[in-house]
Amino acid sequence: MGEPRRVDGSGGDAVLEVACQEFVELVTEHLEGALPPAVERAVVAHLALCDPCVEYLAQVRATTAALAQLPPPTLPEPVRDQLLGLFGRLHPPSPGP
Repeated sequence: MGEPRRVDGSGGDAVLEVACQEFVELVTEHLEGALPPAVERAVVAHLALCDPCVEYLAQVRATTAALAQLPPPTLPEPVRDQLLGLFGRLHPPSPGP
């Protein structure tokens, strides 16, 4: 994965800079609020200057919202039972202590 780069900011302070490819790799963590503060600031600064990444972010948000509206997938009960039985045979419980 590409990493944000440290560059000299105004006043000589080191700041992080994010490129488009790095933003794409960080978008999920950005949406979840899981980025470290310095990286989050770099992402916000990148978005302020990059319309294509703003559009990409909007598309990811729209896709996530659309997927959340789908009903959960279901299997017919006989198929579910068959799969669970097969899984149990392939992965038997480990013996207790």
